[in-house]
Parts: sequence; C-alpha cells; structure tokens
Amino acid sequence: MNQLTKALKKKRNLCFLDFEGTQFSHEIIAIGAVKVECDEEGHFTSEPSFYKRYVKPAGAIGKIVTNLTSIDNPLLKNEGVTVEKMFKEFSKFIGNDFGKYAFITFGSNDDKMILSSIEILKPKNKEVGYSICKNTIDFLPIISSFIKDKNGNNYSLTNYLSLFNVAPHGQSHDPLNDAYDLMNLFNALNTNKEIVLSEYKHVLQISGSMPKPVKAILSKLLDGQTISPEDLDNEIKEFLK
Repeated sequence: MNQLTKALKKKRNLCFLDFEGTQFSHEIIAIGAVKVECDEEGHFTSEPSFYKRYVKPAGAIGKIVTNLTSIDNPLLKNEGVTVEKMFKEFSKFIGNDFGKYAFITFGSNDDKMILSSIEILKPKNKEVGYSICKNTIDFLPIISSFIKDKNGNNYSLTNYLSLFNVAPHGQSHDPLNDAYDLMNLFNALNTNKEIVLSEYKHVLQISGSMPKPVKAILSKLLDGQTISPEDLDNEIKEFLK
C-alpha cells in the first residue's frame, strides 16, 4: 500500500510499540515491543522478536489504570525497573541504531508517556526516548483514512482487528499483547485489499468534504448505477440552481 510505503520512508526495520501509563502523571509503567524486518512494500520478511518490561513511575498508578491493566504497586515493586534501565535494555533490544527503525504506535499517547517519564524522572539516557519519538509513525491516522465506523469515527485497535477477522493476541491492555495486535493490524491493512476497498467506499460516502455533485455521482456509482458525463453535468446544474 502506497501510504504505508511512504510513511516508512524506505525503512526495513519495524518496531511495534505499546506503553501503559499512570492515570494522572502519564508516566510509563509498562512497555511492550515487537520488532520485525520488512521488504520495500512493508511485508514482513522475518520472525518477530519481543520485549516487555514493567517500569516504576514517580506518581501513583491510579485505580482506573489498575482495573484496566491489572498493574498495581506490588507488581511494580517486585518486577518493575527504572525508566533509565528500561531505556538501556530497549537500546540493546533495538541495537542502538534507532534511525533505521520505524517505531509504530496506535495513537499519540505513547510518545506523550515517553516525554512525561523523561520530564519527571530525568533519566541519564533520555536520548533513547527522544530517538523513539523522532522515529515514531502513528498508525491510527493511516488506517482511519481508509476505515471508519458508520458515524465517521475511528475504531479501537480491537475493533479494527475484528473487522479484518483477526483474533486478538491475548488480553488487551497488556502492552506486549497490544503491540502484537498492532503488528497484526498493520499486516492486515497491507494484505487484505478487498476489505480495505469495501471499507474505503463507505468512508467516501460519509465524507463531508466532497462537493455535493461529486458525492451524488459517487453514491450512484456505489449503488451499481451506470453513470455518463451528462449525469455529472446534470448534478452540477442542479447544484448551481
């Protein structure tokens, strides 16, 4: 898909990322990452590798976050590491050459959590976080330009997967599961052309920015009608009355 190829900027190393964060300070409390290699069209050419860590924040987790993620203070006390150590481990996982990677997220909150953790905790290797943000691709605007719900809203990650008939990789709000789901969704968008075609027709129908005559002609075409140049002229004349 041309839009994906353009977004990747010829990069052949992908890392699908998901963070869980605190409710109020928006610091990282968990990271999940799946890295894979791809060809020039974004099709995977290697088996995935995985990284997951719990991370200790300065602020409180928050009850809503704990209910969603099952991450609580005892878990972070026993299994969590500092954000500085997580950045160090993640650098080793990536191989230190962040510039050759496209870090793919679902929405903009992941970058915000990185920046919040850096601002609050001030890790010595903060450049790791900045490098991730610099090379991030937000996948949500890409897929939502082709696929929206009937009201023109974005789907959740889980609902996008359902549309492509892809089963979730375990319980959601686990960062590694969500990163794996994002990888599968990326692959689904890039390989299931018929589903994308069908859904994009719907997006065109509900588009509010399309001129009225063009939208009328498109609706007739999507209804299976045969359209001539004269039909377009008539729609324009009707619009200009």
